[in-house]
Amino acid sequence: MRKVWKTIGTVLALLLCAVFAFALVCNLTIIIKGTLHPDTPPTVFGVAPMVVLSGSMSGTAQDHIEVGDLIFDTKADVNTLKEGDVISFMENKIVVTHRIIRIETAQDGTRLFVTKGDANNTEDEPITADMVVGLYRFRIPKLGDFALFLQKPLGMVIFIGIPVLAFIVIDILRRQRHKSREARENEQLRAELDRLRKSAAPPQDTQSGASENDTKA
Repeated sequence: MRKVWKTIGTVLALLLCAVFAFALVCNLTIIIKGTLHPDTPPTVFGVAPMVVLSGSMSGTAQDHIEVGDLIFDTKADVNTLKEGDVISFMENKIVVTHRIIRIETAQDGTRLFVTKGDANNTEDEPITADMVVGLYRFRIPKLGDFALFLQKPLGMVIFIGIPVLAFIVIDILRRQRHKSREARENEQLRAELDRLRKSAAPPQDTQSGASENDTKA
């Protein structure tokens, strides 16, 4: 039973390291892409994570968004967007995530999307298809602040340090278990060799020794 718990602990530790490593790769990808292309939200495997900084989509709707949430967008097909969809778009180099309340057609035949935040009293200026950067999919409540912290130097140090420290601890424990097992096996081997030597030693002839002493005397 003890070995089972040790195995479970090792597996969980390895899984934790894998999760942290994956998150670290994603975080570095976001930072690098955000630096190289500051005008568009960075994506990881086609998904754009973003932190909500305003309460314009706050409310009681099923797909409401609150301040501090971490939201995820995927690439939007502008030809299939409809009223009620929540989209993210660029406005003055800022990403805005609002709901489509109306779709209009411009004089040149292009589609215009009129959006509005659920908690706002006024609608936004119409946007063109090229301004749309993603379609909102889901959110993780209140994880945005943590995501922002991870992009700071202290957060990066901690986030890198945890997986590395976990790996070092696992390796030390593994080496200690290996040394302890080797020590036990060596001790058992020495004990077995001593037993074999004692069993193979010839018996001493005490009677013959006594006779010789008597004769000499």
